[in-house]
Amino acid sequence: MRNFLAVAVSVVSLSLFGCSNTTSDKAQEPAPETSEQTQGMYVTGSGCEMDADCDSGLCWHEADSYPLYNPYWIRASSCTEECGGPDDHESCRLLAVSLNAPYPSTAKCIRARGVYEDVPGDDYVYVCDMLSVGLGQVAWVE
Repeated sequence: MRNFLAVAVSVVSLSLFGCSNTTSDKAQEPAPETSEQTQGMYVTGSGCEMDADCDSGLCWHEADSYPLYNPYWIRASSCTEECGGPDDHESCRLLAVSLNAPYPSTAKCIRARGVYEDVPGDDYVYVCDMLSVGLGQVAWVE
């Protein structure tokens, strides 16, 4: 009799708590991979520490564009993209618009030195200045 009572209580509790054989479509979906969610890649316009932080593969720091940005008065960084040269401001403006930057019309293509960590030497490249459009990470030096 005790076993019969235990079985009856178990069946009732399982039916009350929804442990039935019918499942919804949502319950059949596989759980998302957590490794993909924790990659740590930042979008263009975000602050960064190194190239590997950025989904664009390019992390710009204020010292890369000295004297335009002087590391003695500003500390700044941003994930950015290369541009065509000193007169290629339009591609940077289009990039700023696509990122919903606060000031896309002020975008400019600036000269930067040694921005790629995996390229030896002080090669110059041109990058879109994300600070001028209101993106990136900025800290003023006191």
